[in-house]
Amino acid sequence: MGTIPDTHSSKSEEEEPQREVTLPTYLIGQYPITNIQYHQFVVATNYQTPAYMDDPRFNQPHFPVTGINWFEVKKFLDWLNQLTQGTYRLPTEAEWEKAARGDVGQQYPWAELIDNTIISKWDPSKGNFGNTKLKRLTDVNQYPSGISPYGCFDMAGNCYEWCWDWFHPQTYRYAPSHAPRGAQDGNRKVIRGGSWNSNGKFSGRCANRAAQRPHCRLNYISFRIAGDLV
Repeated sequence: MGTIPDTHSSKSEEEEPQREVTLPTYLIGQYPITNIQYHQFVVATNYQTPAYMDDPRFNQPHFPVTGINWFEVKKFLDWLNQLTQGTYRLPTEAEWEKAARGDVGQQYPWAELIDNTIISKWDPSKGNFGNTKLKRLTDVNQYPSGISPYGCFDMAGNCYEWCWDWFHPQTYRYAPSHAPRGAQDGNRKVIRGGSWNSNGKFSGRCANRAAQRPHCRLNYISFRIAGDLV
C-alpha cells in the first residue's frame, strides 16, 4: 500500500511510506453503484434525487451515480441493509487500494508494475481518466481491459469513489499494518480512483489519494459497496 518516493505525483508524500498491510477477508462490489440502482432507493424512500440528473453527461442508467454526498451514501446503505438483512458498508481506504492493485503492488489495475525501470503510461482504452476528450461519465462496464486483478471495473477513472475513512495526509506514517483505518475524525473523507475530469495520467494510479468534504455533491464522485465475509 502506498508509493515509493519518486516523481509520479506531486502529492507522493501523502502516499508514503509504501508498506505491506494485511486485511481480513472482505467483499467488494465489482462495479460502482449505478444511477438505475440508486434510483430504486430514491423511489422506495422518496429521497431526493442526485444532483446533475438533468444532464445527459451524468444521468444515463448504467453510469455510476454521482451528485451524492457521503452522508447520502450512508442512508443508501442503511436502506439496502434493511431491505436485504445485509451488512453492506463503504470500503476502507486500504480495502479499496487492495482491490485495485492486487497482491504484487502494481501501479495501475491492469498490471503495470511499480518499478524504477517501468514507467506506466496513460492508456485511454483502459479507463476514463486523465482529462480525456470524453468530458463525461461512461457505463461502468465499458473498460474490461482495465479491470483490477480481482475483477473490479472502474478503479482507474470514470469517477472517484467515497471510502469510509477520514483523510489525513500522514495516515500512512502511523496507521497499523493490520486492517488499517484512517484518522478518527477530520473535515474530509477519502476518495479514490481518479475521474473523468481529473488532470494527468497519474490520477488513475491505484495508490493515488484524494479527499473531499463529506457534504459535497459533485459530478465526479460515486461509490461502491463492501462487506465483511462471514
